[in-house]
Amino acid sequence: MIEVSKIVQVLYHILVKIGPTDKIKLVKLVYLSDKYHLLKYARTITNDSYFAMKLGPVGSTLKDILAFNKNLAISKEEFDYTSSLIEQENDFTFKAKGSKRVLSDFLSETDLEAIDFIIEKFGSMSQWDLKNFTHKYPEWKQYKELFKSNTISRENIRIQELISTIPEDPFSFSSKHLEEVKSIISGMHD
Repeated sequence: MIEVSKIVQVLYHILVKIGPTDKIKLVKLVYLSDKYHLLKYARTITNDSYFAMKLGPVGSTLKDILAFNKNLAISKEEFDYTSSLIEQENDFTFKAKGSKRVLSDFLSETDLEAIDFIIEKFGSMSQWDLKNFTHKYPEWKQYKELFKSNTISRENIRIQELISTIPEDPFSFSSKHLEEVKSIISGMHD
């Protein structure tokens, strides 16, 4: 089950660590955190549904949260919780609100480990460099030509498709480990 509060805490944690951040960069950092956690621990942090879109992989609920007050996709309580931790500076930039403390109500130690690892490896990259980097993954790359021709606006990415690596990854997992993760995931999603 997707928990908006958990996704909000992931966003908040990123914003506390790196400061005001562009929407595209936030989406990419959450995606990479989910991907890394999936590859290492056989589950994503957010449990969000991912779609390939023109600018790369995007979590569906994350996208709704970052639409902020412009949508009705999240409940009033979820919107209020989001607003208590995250502030939208303009249409494209968000920042952490409040005392900027580490929240762990919904985040496990491995969740925080994965997020911090991704921030360390990718936090200094621009949103456009991150976009280009995430376009190298096969779960997005398979739709590249369709996006170029505007044939589709989004395509579902199955969780099994997220179990992929590229040579430029700053993390490495053995093929045996990745096969074990695939086996666990396929057993959960049959």
